[in-house]
Amino acid sequence: MKHLIIVGVGGFSREVFWHAKESIGYGTEWDLKGFLDGDVKLDAQAYEKLSAPLLGDVDTYGMESDDCFICAIGSPSVKEKLVRKILQRGGEFINVIHRTAIVHPTVQMGRGNILCPLVHILDHAKVGSFVTFNGRSGMGHDAEVGDYSSLMSGIDITGCVRVGKRTFWGSGSRAVPHSRIDDDAVIGVASVVFKHVKAGTKVFGIPAMPIE
Repeated sequence: MKHLIIVGVGGFSREVFWHAKESIGYGTEWDLKGFLDGDVKLDAQAYEKLSAPLLGDVDTYGMESDDCFICAIGSPSVKEKLVRKILQRGGEFINVIHRTAIVHPTVQMGRGNILCPLVHILDHAKVGSFVTFNGRSGMGHDAEVGDYSSLMSGIDITGCVRVGKRTFWGSGSRAVPHSRIDDDAVIGVASVVFKHVKAGTKVFGIPAMPIE
């Protein structure tokens, strides 16, 4: 049996710990081993909230052959940085998919993805690797989401939407069918994308418009 290590020690990482206990494969293919620090140290009170041991950090932890990993950090750029460190050291990532998630058999999905409760990934959708779907988020038919993207609670990626790499979606935001969101874009809370968000752009509102 593999032993899952959660990268990150913040609030979302603690949520993923409990989601993992209700995910496909828990107790049969893998169990939970503990947490690894990322690149930012938290105050002592934060570490006291962890429900499993802190095993070290991504730079110093001594990997074992039966370890596997998931990165539970919201920031796409930080997530990518930490994932690459672990991959370079030979670490293996798995998907953590909650038992209430709906994933159609035609879905194409990479590795290292987190699907929290009530997520839906529908017919012929494509999910890259190291993508986070927080609770009640999902994708419609033929949509695509690129590597390292993070979708917070209640996100709606509708049919035929194209989403690039390292995008971040604030809670309650959505994209209408056939819209396009390029790499490194940030979609603000409760915003609606109607057409196109250019690479590296932050947008907010209905319709979503560039800010800053």
